Amino acid sequence: MTIFDSDLQMLGDTRGYTGWRQRVRIMDANGGINHRRRISLQIQLIRADDSPWGNWIDEEAILKPAIAGLPRLTGQGIRRNLFFGTAPLYNVVAVATTKGGMTSLLYVKWSYL
Repeated sequence: MTIFDSDLQMLGDTRGYTGWRQRVRIMDANGGINHRRRISLQIQLIRADDSPWGNWIDEEAILKPAIAGLPRLTGQGIRRNLFFGTAPLYNVVAVATTKGGMTSLLYVKWSYL
């Protein structure tokens, strides 16, 4: 998972935080190598009305500088707890907590196209 240095403000004072892990070596598709700080955290997805959507998820993230247009990558914890999918001609990623939920989401979206 990616978090940006600008996200740290929302986490508050992290100076005494014990979730910092060893740096990790990252190689990009061009062969470039960077070393990034790692942090262990818990995340919880929320609905548009700020109510919780699911349980807390344990996640490992790398810290990157915030650069305009840089994508935020998801982590293994999120992928183990949620299902992601798309449908032809539908340009939004659907997210569900069950396979059945994913099927119904994509069926509803696809049937309206």
